[in-house]
Formats: sequence, C-alpha cells, structure tokens
Amino acid sequence: MTGADLVVDVLADEGVRHVFGNPGTTELPLVAALSRRGEPGYVLGLQESVVVGMADGYAQATRRPSFVNVHAMAGLGNALGNLTNAQVQGSPMVVTAGQADQRHLVADPLLSGDLTGLAAPVTKWAHEVRRVDDLEVVLRRAFRDAASPRRGPVFVSLPTDVLQAETPATDRTPKSAVIRDGTAPGVEDLLDILLGTAPDRILMVAGDDVSAGDAVGALVELAEALGAAVLGSSLYGTTVFPTTHPLWAGEIGLTAGDIRETLRGYDRVLVLGGRAFMAYGFDPGPMVPSGVELLQIAEDPHQIARFVPVRLGLVGGLRATLRKLAAEVRKRGDAGRAATSAAGLATTHLANRAEREAAALDRYPDSPMAPQAAVHALLRAIPDDVVVVDESMTCDEHVRALHRADGPGRYFAARGGGLGWAMPAALGISLAYEREPVLCVVGDGSAMYSPQAMWTAAHEGLPVVFAVVNNAQYLMLKRNLRRTTGRDDMSFVGMDVDDPAVDFLALAEAMGVEARRATSPADVAEAAEFAWSLGRPYLIDLPIGPG
Repeated sequence: MTGADLVVDVLADEGVRHVFGNPGTTELPLVAALSRRGEPGYVLGLQESVVVGMADGYAQATRRPSFVNVHAMAGLGNALGNLTNAQVQGSPMVVTAGQADQRHLVADPLLSGDLTGLAAPVTKWAHEVRRVDDLEVVLRRAFRDAASPRRGPVFVSLPTDVLQAETPATDRTPKSAVIRDGTAPGVEDLLDILLGTAPDRILMVAGDDVSAGDAVGALVELAEALGAAVLGSSLYGTTVFPTTHPLWAGEIGLTAGDIRETLRGYDRVLVLGGRAFMAYGFDPGPMVPSGVELLQIAEDPHQIARFVPVRLGLVGGLRATLRKLAAEVRKRGDAGRAATSAAGLATTHLANRAEREAAALDRYPDSPMAPQAAVHALLRAIPDDVVVVDESMTCDEHVRALHRADGPGRYFAARGGGLGWAMPAALGISLAYEREPVLCVVGDGSAMYSPQAMWTAAHEGLPVVFAVVNNAQYLMLKRNLRRTTGRDDMSFVGMDVDDPAVDFLALAEAMGVEARRATSPADVAEAAEFAWSLGRPYLIDLPIGPG
C-alpha cells in the first residue's frame, strides 16, 4: 500500500467519517486513495477558511477530533484565520496539508514552504513527516494530542513523496485506548469549603471545557444539589448550562469592571475549566474583588490560577469530579437551605426572562427593525431548543438572551473573535448531528468572510438557515470608537458597507441557495417558519437599524 492508503486506514480506525478539504496537486495522492476506498466521505469547501470552519463546528459538536486537508502553503495561509478560532476554543482537529516532494525542496519548488512554521502559532504542535515509516506514528499521535487536555488543533505536513511511497500492508499499529475523565484529587477539601458556605454566597462560572468534557449534565446535578447560581464564562462559545434552567444566571461579562461587579456579591466562586474571565479592551482594576475566594477545577493543569490566584485548584476530569461533588453534597448538605436558595434564583430567572421578552416585543413597531425585535421574531417562529450558530456581532447579546436551550450542544459561537467562522461551522455541526436543521445568525460583515459556505450547504443539501442581520456597517467598531473618544458627532472611515450595498439575495442565488428579504418582525417570522420547513439551505436577509 502507499502512504496515502495508510492515511485512509488510520482515518477509518480513528472513526473519521468526513474529510473536510479543498484539494490541490500536492494532495492528489490522498484524494486518489479516498476515491479508491469510497470512505471517509469528502466534504468539499471552496476556500480553506471554510474548510477549517466546517471541521471546527464538527469537532465541537461531536467532541471528537475532525480531520482537515488543505492545499500547500497558500491554502494553509487561507486557513489560519479560522485556526485562530479553533485554538482559542480548544477544538480537537487534525489539520493536514500537502508539501512538495522532498527530493527537490532544496530548489524551492512551486507550492513549497515552511508549513510547520506557518502553523505553529495556531496549533498545539506541528510536524512534517519525513519518511513513510513514521507516518502512522505521527498520525496516531496527532489524534491523541488533539483530544488531550487542553484540546485543540494539531498540524501535520504530508510531503507528496511520503504519500506516494510504498509501505507494507501488515503490522499496523492499533488505536490506543485512553481514559481521561478521572476524578480530581482533593474533592474532599473542595467539598468542605462548599458545604461551609451559604448557597446564595456561591457562584459557579462554567467555561467551554464543561461542554467539551461532556459535563453539562453533571454541572446541573451539582448546581441543584447546592442551590447555587451558574453563569457562563465571558463569551462562552458553547452551551455550558441549559439556559431554560432556573439556576442559569446568564453571562459573566466582558470587561474587568463587569466581572468585578458580578463577583462582588459572593464569597466563593467555583470556576469550571480554563479561561473563564476574558476581557475585551483594557479596563483598569482587578477582575476579582478582595474578599472573594476563587476555587477551580480544570482538566489542564496549565489553566489553574493562570492569571488570578485560587484558594484551591483541582486537576481532573470535569464530568467525574462534578458528579462526585454532587453525590456528596446530596448526602451531606443541607437540602432545605439549598431549596430555599434555588427558589429565590428561580424567581429571578423567570423575571429576567419575562423582562427580556417584553423589551423585545416593545421594539416590534420600530422601522428599520430593532435588532432585538428581529432576533426575537426569528427565534420564536421556530421550535425552542434548536441548534443556533451565532456570529451576529451587534445582535449576539440578544441571541444569547433569547435562545432557549434545554440541553448541551444547542448554541455555538466563535470565542476567538475571528470573523467568517459561523457559516461554515453551521454546516459541520449539521453533519455532526446527522443533518439536523441549524439556524446560523450572522452579521452582514461576517457573512462576507466565508459566503462560499453556502455552496457547500447547497452541494451537500444541508438544512441550514442563514439569517443575515444586515445593518450595512461595522456598527460595533463605531460604538467602540464613540465610547473611547467620547464623541457622538464624528465621521467614520472604512466602517460602512453600503456603497454599493451587498445583495445577499443575489449572492445566495449564485451559490445555489434560495433567499428572501424580511423587513419587519412579521416578515421575519413568516420567512423563518417557511425556511425551517424546507429541509434545505435558505438565506434570510434581515435589514436592521442600530437599535
């Protein structure tokens, strides 16, 4: 067999069902091997950023490493933007690219370059295979490392001569069984601290590692046993706790000041996972006020007390550790006190939900549409607990507040902040969920980074509804500039996208996707209900005002 055949064997053994790729000449041996075998299936993206975004969404939804194949130096360069998102999010991915034949690399041939050097800043590690005899070892290592805490993308460069070289068809290395979800040592110490604190003085802050570690259910058990509130980390990128649950209190905030004020009302804050506090823009002062003690559980020891000290940090599997804590709290805790605290939090939760609904409905008469009215009409026209992929930028606070998620894996966003992620990610997530319908809410500026995703959606027949919230400007930048300068009367350079206006209906049609424009909440509701019933990709253009 050839090296390329060996790659396909390893993919099958690792449970890979889809290769996300955009091929070129250096990848032809692998494409030929996939064609001969017929599986895994090949999901074609028309630009490498789209390819990586699809694979990222797939990896997050399945919580397993996805496999990516892009084309040489230039293709890897195109992929870097969405690789930054995957790195921040901790998405397990094995990313590969074809390298020129090693026998003439000394002559700087076309398509060659320092692939590992290019990939290194946005991956856990990067390696170029030198011999076909090393190929299986490197690939097995890549899949293990991508899935090991802290999860993330790894990169393997595959020279053409390695893929074409012959290797014996026997003596394959088997896949290694690795168990990672062990209970963290020190649970008893943490339990004593929690049980010694009044439930209404405990706050839990859940990071995306809770979802990645399949620990959302275990967190619900612990929160209910304690009667304590749960907040999502700053810009959480996945469903870390059911948003319909009465103990859900929303998102912690995105400035040091917001985080500090939120934490001020508590004695103990239990941080679950890494990078729970993340600021956007500098804000003087500490994130954690004096008198508040942080506790932390994380699978990756490097995430414990990374920039804020903790009273106690535990290293271990989140799911197993949270379940152990929940069981012990139920046995030893004060159930009456927990129930009283939970009842108060439930009342607040329902009041906040009613307030958000009323605020959105109050804006229905606005023309042009208010962002919260557009989002409310969109979400209420389709079933609750749908899968939402969010890159709506100036609307994301409304999407997070109004989306009703009853369980894990129902909301996804790019915590890395790089644009052009959502549209392709929605395709990968739909594939991961056996072609379940997905709502992708995306800003007009963001949509222009990866519109090629619509072609793949049409080609694969994926039921993704692209809702483009369209204000024809980079409104977030204008708001930031006004805030930092203190001026409301300034003109802006490079922040308007209206001359000419982008015709999203024509763009969608060019990619093989049906589309319509909705200019009022009633129109939005009608369009969303229709699109959701189709079972194929559809785009809705939603012109909105500044709100």
